[in-house]
Amino acid sequence: MNGPHEIERTGLRRHCLIEVERTLAGAPVEYLPQDRYDNRAKHPLNKNGRGPFCRLELPKLPDSPGVYAITLNDVVVYVGECQNLSERYGPRGYGIIHPRNCFAGGQSTNCKVNSKILSAIKDDSAPVLWFASESDTCRKVVERGLVSKLRPAWNGPG
Repeated sequence: MNGPHEIERTGLRRHCLIEVERTLAGAPVEYLPQDRYDNRAKHPLNKNGRGPFCRLELPKLPDSPGVYAITLNDVVVYVGECQNLSERYGPRGYGIIHPRNCFAGGQSTNCKVNSKILSAIKDDSAPVLWFASESDTCRKVVERGLVSKLRPAWNGPG
């Protein structure tokens, strides 16, 4: 089964609920940052660059390398590895989509994960972030093992 108990057996621990910026009425605020990119006429959007996107609002995250997962309704939907969790979910990662990342050559994965988090929240799901510190030498191996075993939906193409 692909769920929190499976993740806990790997050493990942529940870190926090993933929240997003909201309007006064409580709706998620949506952004289309690609409209602010100066060179948009010269570059096509990447496959995940259309949006809409959101701004993540998270508590302070560890400045350490490791493996992280996102769950929705007790199902693991994404597994990744990072050099620094705070940066991965910060303004240069999933946290705020930079206009350049929406275009060919940009960080398509940042766009994909941010957009899927927004969609999940709009569908009244509550994404949860899980994390385990891992050394630089181990984190890629742990990530590959989890992706292979759990087959998270968001790790696939698209």
